[in-house]
Amino acid sequence: MNDSQLDLDPSTLTGRHAPPRAAAAGASTGMGGTVKPAVLAVLGLAAVLGAVGYVFAKVDFNAGTADLLGSPSSKLSKSEFDDRAARGEKINPAERLLKTEIDGQTPEGQLILAYQHLAQGEEAQAFSTTEQLVKRQPDFALAQLLLGDLLLARSGRQGALEQGAEAAASAVPGAGDGLRAEARLRLAALVERPPHNALPKQLLGLSSGVRHAVVVDTSRARLYLFENGADGLRLLRDSYVSIGKLGTGKLLEGDQRTPLGIYHIGVRRDEAAARYGAAALPLNYPSEYDRVLGRSGSSIWLHGERAGNYARGPLSTDGCIVLSNDEMRSLADVVAARETPVVIVEKIEWVDRQMVAKPPADAGFEQAYQAWKQARLSQDAQHLRSFYEAGLERGSDSAAARLDANLARMAKQELPVQSLERLSLLPWPDQPSVKIITYRELSPNGGAPKLKRQYWREKDGHWTIFFDGLVS
Repeated sequence: MNDSQLDLDPSTLTGRHAPPRAAAAGASTGMGGTVKPAVLAVLGLAAVLGAVGYVFAKVDFNAGTADLLGSPSSKLSKSEFDDRAARGEKINPAERLLKTEIDGQTPEGQLILAYQHLAQGEEAQAFSTTEQLVKRQPDFALAQLLLGDLLLARSGRQGALEQGAEAAASAVPGAGDGLRAEARLRLAALVERPPHNALPKQLLGLSSGVRHAVVVDTSRARLYLFENGADGLRLLRDSYVSIGKLGTGKLLEGDQRTPLGIYHIGVRRDEAAARYGAAALPLNYPSEYDRVLGRSGSSIWLHGERAGNYARGPLSTDGCIVLSNDEMRSLADVVAARETPVVIVEKIEWVDRQMVAKPPADAGFEQAYQAWKQARLSQDAQHLRSFYEAGLERGSDSAAARLDANLARMAKQELPVQSLERLSLLPWPDQPSVKIITYRELSPNGGAPKLKRQYWREKDGHWTIFFDGLVS
């Protein structure tokens, strides 16, 4: 892969490597009420940029914007930058901040435009952009914070920014830290773009029959929506998200963690807008594999923000994945219930898209799956039984009593199927010995195809099914 993907330690997103803020105290304003470059440190821009590689601890903030960002920022023309970006070549992070074209129609886009203006020393434009954003989206707390910082900087009062920050922190403990972390993550997403011509490894087994797929990178607080078309998967858009207050790795009901694994979107719920915002998409947590591992909990959803908030800090939910209402509405309008996978991982592993077109086969699993498929198509009841673990309690096709009844009918050739179309094969993240198959079963007797899902696992070199059934 190329260097357009920066390998960031998520701990840097808490500001561990942020440069000192005190350097700009007392040097905040210039002629006409504009903000001097030195005040960028106090505005939080330096802390934000430092976390993603734009500036370093030894920067002299009084030297001006050019030195703040480093000399490479002025070497590329816009056309040269665009050409290099299209070819997937390495680009200095400062170049990306200054020259990447931003969709200024979205609130996040407007916020980043304001930071771009600040980084280029265009304080008046930054103020105007932020002011317009706050008027458009008054519940965007991060935009309000930036506007407040800019107003304090223009006031010319000695130490006003530090005093304002301390007052805000005492009024709402931790609020400032959460907003700074949100800013760092939003800006990191601008420069830490997916490598050129790459896709998440977790989507290697997705067939063209699945229209969309969602991947959530929790360490970067980012949701990626992919669309399947004639040319294969492509990144449609990506969005900032918030996850559980205590991070990831959900185990128990009420532990305020977001689960990691493979889930699927349920039927859209719009009736609880006061709590879940513009739209809500339930996930099938706990999955059948979660149940095997003894994990508990419920109501893990993708949903929007409640009234009064545009967004929240990156670690601020009870386990759900929360987007702004405009982003959530756009997502909910395109994804299909029951079929769309949602892969939640701590960090996405990006691979060349050619691997997605021709994913490496797990020979042992493929042999087992094809043998199961042939046994089902031929209604070979005796052979089919050998694929299912004994004593299963769940699944319309795998629960012990239902399985016995179905196999008895197959022995009499009473349950024919015309075709079995595999839609996706997704290995559980970090656990390749567990695989999830989603497939359609078509009966020769007519009727709508049945959407079903299987969970397979390998034990001592032998692949078996521990869940098989209709997707509700």
